[in-house]
Amino acid sequence: MKTLIKFPLYVGLFLIVLGIPVLLTSKSSTAEIPLLVGLFMLFISFQSKEDERSTAIRSSSALFALVLGYTLKLIISNLYQHQIISFDLTSINYFLIIVFAMANMIRYSRLYIFMA
Repeated sequence: MKTLIKFPLYVGLFLIVLGIPVLLTSKSSTAEIPLLVGLFMLFISFQSKEDERSTAIRSSSALFALVLGYTLKLIISNLYQHQIISFDLTSINYFLIIVFAMANMIRYSRLYIFMA
């Protein structure tokens, strides 16, 4: 039973490790999909002990990451419009990668570093 709980975690980590080089080296228009799916699977994977605290941490981490991600998107768009930087976040997939990456970092740091 524990193996079934950890399977999405391992698949998510594998897709993240596979997705980063694919994103950086591939010229395909769908190169970000493995990384995005891996980050999502890591975010929705259950802990071995799932309780109200871990569920609340997951949902509040998603909310905080969404606010930070949208703020970052607005800053990047503003800097791009003023020609300070040469790239813009036009694809929703890259925005979702930023949000899920921040949500995972916030979630796992709150679970294992700050609450230890």
